[in-house]
Amino acid sequence: MANIIVFIESDPIKSHRPCEGVRIALGLAACNHSVSLILANQAPLLLTDRIEETIDGEMAQQYLAMLKKFISVFLIDQESYDKILDLQSEYEVTVLDRTKIAQKIATAECLIPF
Repeated sequence: MANIIVFIESDPIKSHRPCEGVRIALGLAACNHSVSLILANQAPLLLTDRIEETIDGEMAQQYLAMLKKFISVFLIDQESYDKILDLQSEYEVTVLDRTKIAQKIATAECLIPF
């Protein structure tokens, strides 16, 4: 079982990449890998009511609902969290500063950036 980090920092309003990152995280988690999902920059919008404004928002919403069964806590960059205040309560999140994110990435066996 690999320790994998899916790091999403693309803007979900402008790109399909964040939804694709969530889909990849779901597939890896469903295959019994240890997966952490880190959201930075505008990516935490996926955890807000504004998800409908994003590209592929409906699909991302479905993937996130399924991913919640495998990953109990989503990780969010502190600076991003401070800018996006309307996170949905249905998702449990942990806010990490950039130093802790770097430490987490350093201990991972695989990093998949989106």
